[in-house]
Amino acid sequence: MAADLTLADDFKLAMRRLATTIAIITTGKQENWSGMAATAVMSVTSEPPTILVAVNRNASLSPVLQTEQRFCVNLLAERHQELVGIFSGGKKGFARFETGGWVASEEGLPVLPDAVASLICTTQLTLGVATHTLFVGQVQRIVNHPTIDPLIWVDGTFASAQRI
Repeated sequence: MAADLTLADDFKLAMRRLATTIAIITTGKQENWSGMAATAVMSVTSEPPTILVAVNRNASLSPVLQTEQRFCVNLLAERHQELVGIFSGGKKGFARFETGGWVASEEGLPVLPDAVASLICTTQLTLGVATHTLFVGQVQRIVNHPTIDPLIWVDGTFASAQRI
């Protein structure tokens, strides 16, 4: 490693090597739908099914998540590349949901019908860590798509997964 890199720089380089499925985290009610693309998503436990998402406090999604206490984790497929740019700042507010065929779940949350999987969650715990809030959600319901073709993010670009 170059001597002029800081620990933060090295950390960013290391995390670019952590391949992960891109998700769109959504919440809100009707015209107040909010969402963002994220890679900081992880399973916590299967009994009960629990998931964790990390959200920057400056993200427009953050205050809505704090208020709603419910969210949906939509795991993206290869066919959803366009949505990543839209939900990473390409569009703002409700305009983000004009692409993708979003529907309201029974709970009113925005769900991407052809996502690899959509996990409807109720917030159980929040924890502030530096610039982010960790939202721990208990999974209430899951919609799994029959095709498993996750959209992967690694080293700042898209990748696809192949079974070996």
